[in-house]
Amino acid sequence: MSFQSLHFLLFLGVVFALNRCFLQRPDARKNLLLVASYYFYMCWDWRYAGLLLLMSAVNFLAGRRIQESADARGRKRWLAFALAVSLGVLACFKYANFFVDGAVRLVASLGVQADLTVLQLLLPIGISFFTFQSLSYTLDIFRGRARATGSFRDFALFVAFFPTVLSGPITRARQLLPQLEQPLPDSRERLEEGLVLVLRGFVKKMAFADVLAAHLVNPAFAAPADYSPLFLLVAVYAFTFQLYMDLSGYTDIARGVAKLLGFDLPTNFDRPYHATSVSDFWQRWHTSMSGFFRDYLYFGIGGSKHGNVYVNLYVTFVAIGCWHGAGWNFVLYGLIHGSCVCLERWRRGRRAARGLPAEPQGALPRLAALPRLAALLLTFQIIALSRILFRAPDLGSAAAYVAAMLKPVAAGAAPFTAVGLATLLVAVLLHYLPPRLFEHAARGYLRAPAVVQGGAIAGLALALMAFSTGTASFIYFQF
Repeated sequence: MSFQSLHFLLFLGVVFALNRCFLQRPDARKNLLLVASYYFYMCWDWRYAGLLLLMSAVNFLAGRRIQESADARGRKRWLAFALAVSLGVLACFKYANFFVDGAVRLVASLGVQADLTVLQLLLPIGISFFTFQSLSYTLDIFRGRARATGSFRDFALFVAFFPTVLSGPITRARQLLPQLEQPLPDSRERLEEGLVLVLRGFVKKMAFADVLAAHLVNPAFAAPADYSPLFLLVAVYAFTFQLYMDLSGYTDIARGVAKLLGFDLPTNFDRPYHATSVSDFWQRWHTSMSGFFRDYLYFGIGGSKHGNVYVNLYVTFVAIGCWHGAGWNFVLYGLIHGSCVCLERWRRGRRAARGLPAEPQGALPRLAALPRLAALLLTFQIIALSRILFRAPDLGSAAAYVAAMLKPVAAGAAPFTAVGLATLLVAVLLHYLPPRLFEHAARGYLRAPAVVQGGAIAGLALALMAFSTGTASFIYFQF
């Protein structure tokens, strides 16, 4: 059930109307949302609804037992149980073929022919997201940052909540469970904000991400040898903005739908291409995912206080790379980003050792305009070029793309289209314009009469249909 489909719009309309009817009946409301969430997930593949239920049951049980355990050993046993089941299931579905293929290659390199059957397992959609969301609950209870809920229904709804189950944002239990136990007061402002977020998300997805994919990204990555280095470079930049528009568009829709239903979800992006370092980028990009790895993996293995901080950073970023996919291209993607973050940390340490003031993080407000612009452009180049590994299906394809970019400039075609270039230019401009302009526009829309608002929605829908290149799924569904 794609967000862009008529099926979803009808589904959302029914759920929204019934949810409004049940605002004063919390139990009926939660039952409705739980049934709706499982129906939504089963529309993608009904066979894996049991897997979603299993993850919920395992972590609900482990959370209760951890809280009830009187000794540290018992708490650790139940945590190990939850980790083993959750990560074991994730590894089985997501990485089994990668390890089997690696074993075959290793044995073959030793001169032995092995016939190991590659498992034909269909990757359950959203498995990385609902696995991490359910595990965050168990880990928070183990660390004393949250208390176990007594309602399995509430926890099952937290894990399966249909706006977030496929691609996040990865919501912590302490963010959503209290809203289930004590509903937020009904608010017209929240409904209006939700509608604006949904509309913004559809614009990002259909008017930007899908258009960039159709006109620039897909042709370039399908046959890079056929195109000029300039076209291939522009396609890399286009993919960088396609990925942002695609995932942030999904996040906007998810947060907007949640607001329409009376829930607040965390933001997931903070203008990531404003980053002036790779470290800064990861504080702005997909923050619910990067925050999970920071809090539960990086700090869990020692962070900057225990062990070698650089080893801990490398482990974390390689894990982030592997979370995105089972392939050496994703391992290398993590190594590149980990190396940049380690280099930036080493440089900060050298400045401190020499008695120099620490460089401010984030937007680097004290830097002059030119050095700040140089830092922003350098960071963007690193992010964009590393995305070749992200977009290519494997390491060999990524190497072929880079090789095509390095061929003589005159070789290959450059089939730029006015629509593709204009879309990329507008995407860049929108990303770097001051956010207050969008806030003013949203407030102006909300202050407009209902007739004007309805006309604007109708006009926007017609425009999106005109620009639509189909109902391409969101990129992060594959993760």
